[in-house]
Amino acid sequence: MNSTVTIMYENPINLLLIEDNPGDMVLIREMLKDVQSIHFHFLHADNLQGGLTLLDKEEVDVLLLDLHLQDSHGIHTFITTNKKAPKTPIIILTGLADEELAIKAVSKGAQDYLVKGQIESQLLVKSIQYAMERKNIERKLRESEEKYRLMVEKAQSGVFLMDSHNKLTYVNQSIASLLGYKVSEMLQKDISHFTDRDGQKLIRYHLNQKESGSSNAYELKLQNKQGIYLHVLVSSTPLFKPDGNYLGAISILTDISSRKSVERSLMDALREKDENFFLIMGSMIEAMKPLIQNDYRDEHMDKFA
Repeated sequence: MNSTVTIMYENPINLLLIEDNPGDMVLIREMLKDVQSIHFHFLHADNLQGGLTLLDKEEVDVLLLDLHLQDSHGIHTFITTNKKAPKTPIIILTGLADEELAIKAVSKGAQDYLVKGQIESQLLVKSIQYAMERKNIERKLRESEEKYRLMVEKAQSGVFLMDSHNKLTYVNQSIASLLGYKVSEMLQKDISHFTDRDGQKLIRYHLNQKESGSSNAYELKLQNKQGIYLHVLVSSTPLFKPDGNYLGAISILTDISSRKSVERSLMDALREKDENFFLIMGSMIEAMKPLIQNDYRDEHMDKFA
């Protein structure tokens, strides 16, 4: 059975829930009704085929997906859905017993996963917002390199660059605001200045993997200006000159402090390479090629300040 319920019509977010448990469907719908700041157009299908049919008929902004349905089970459910709607951010709904499967889905391109029984309205909405933002960043980067800098400055996620000596050569306003600094106060400081000893060791460990040239994701504690530690998820990609010499790294971070009190860390879910998410990183590198091919710090990084 498929159904369409309009919660609010003013600039709605079209959300499709593919879930065969009536109780979970009602719970999600009621959570969305409780949100005052965002209007949702709620779509529901209780099987995969019904969901795929709605994707043909409706313009869907974000999709919540249960992997175990009447007509599809396991990772195949995600793969089929993602193939049908590759531009739509997908959030996996899972039980505690199936977290490993949800992690696998994230590694294959899902934007996030939420554990049933541990979801509340604020967490659900934040997950939806971040999932949509990441997909939007990816799309805009593909469309235009010129829009890159403006988009990064307005992103909720923090973005920073550091040179081969681990000094910050660029931070966007989001990360500066998160830590309570002005952008100018963070520039040219070593990244270790903003974390504890364990964090410094973790950063050094991941920087030592730079020779592989691959992206990696890890959880880190950053200290704000008031001395309070915040939990963030960092995804980093090393940068190299055309001759192969290491330039530094570009990183995206997301504040997950509020999530830590609601559910277990998302670190395990995003530790594996998420090919869609890291496509963002690759696109950023492509957008920065003119900078990389010239003098990295002295001639160009001051333009970001």
